[in-house]
Amino acid sequence: RGPRREAQGPAGPLLAVVARGPLHHRALARIRAAADRIGDGAPAEVLLLVDVPLESQGRAPAVLAAEPLLPPRTWTAALTLPSGADGDRVAPYVARAFGATHLFGDGDGGVDGASPLPVVDPGPWRYDTAKGAWRPADEVEEGDAADEPSAREVEEMLARGRTLPAWFTPARVAAELARLRPARTRRGLTVLFTGLSGSGKSTVARAVAEGIRRSGRTLTLLDGDVVRRMLSKGLTFSREDRDMNVRRIGYVASEITRHGGVAVCAPIAPYAATRAEVRAMVEENGDFFLVHVATPLHECERRDRKGLYAKARAGEIPAFTGISDPYEEPADADLVLDTTGQDPADSAAEVLTALRAGGWLPGGPDGAERD
Repeated sequence: RGPRREAQGPAGPLLAVVARGPLHHRALARIRAAADRIGDGAPAEVLLLVDVPLESQGRAPAVLAAEPLLPPRTWTAALTLPSGADGDRVAPYVARAFGATHLFGDGDGGVDGASPLPVVDPGPWRYDTAKGAWRPADEVEEGDAADEPSAREVEEMLARGRTLPAWFTPARVAAELARLRPARTRRGLTVLFTGLSGSGKSTVARAVAEGIRRSGRTLTLLDGDVVRRMLSKGLTFSREDRDMNVRRIGYVASEITRHGGVAVCAPIAPYAATRAEVRAMVEENGDFFLVHVATPLHECERRDRKGLYAKARAGEIPAFTGISDPYEEPADADLVLDTTGQDPADSAAEVLTALRAGGWLPGGPDGAERD
């Protein structure tokens, strides 16, 4: 970068912009203002440093989608900076090594006074609804001022398949974000039911699976007993093997999710750490919805036609969940059900209603379980 500028003649100011996410209209307006401020009668050149973490390499296209709206002489480089505060400290030195003379201040505290480059910060900007433009906040009447939607609001709009507002982001950026984060009706999803043996989770899961299938989505049901016979045959009921069984379910579910399908799983999954592993595995590829079927132990025992709980209490079945082995109740369940005295169809309807409300569905539910 440096030698190329020298070959073109005396180097003028070069404003480095470190981009860790998409550039919306507010950021673009502030960058253009900063380039104008340090330019000599014309916008300064801009060096766009796109931070591409190794675990999020798909981020760059969303950043580069805004490139046509940056000042005309903009150069781009993609690199991986350290995460967190370390990246904030290193970025100015990396920018200087590329030949930058100034560093753009994002107004969010990411640049401190130790920067080796002068920081250009245009200050806070707000959208002026009366003029239809982003302007310095102190030039906008309070009654005409609007702020960017929060990251959570943007995610929700994308999840619902809504177009991001044109005043907020360029059309090209909106299209790229929609490609990267498709609507939930087109995203892969894993619905994991967890609960004690006899809680009713398998019955409810089968009914929910049928409802999802009728909605038109591609559906795979991974029932705990079936998985034990077909996927985890040979595993014991030790903690290690139980964990392995649930991990196998999680792996298969994550692959279904990766390909845009819906996986419904109904293992006991008694341990919080293993459920967290499955959530992380799935969320690398799509969405995860955890249903805790919190039917009380006494009700599960009352339903036990095979007498498994009685045998466990008599010591005939070792390490039985809820009796001689713990069930760690989820603190992160997206939905909690108690099927006591409730028709399974009503429980399934409650789950399907939650999935529709979350945007995953269009519109407007036996034997020994010891995994």
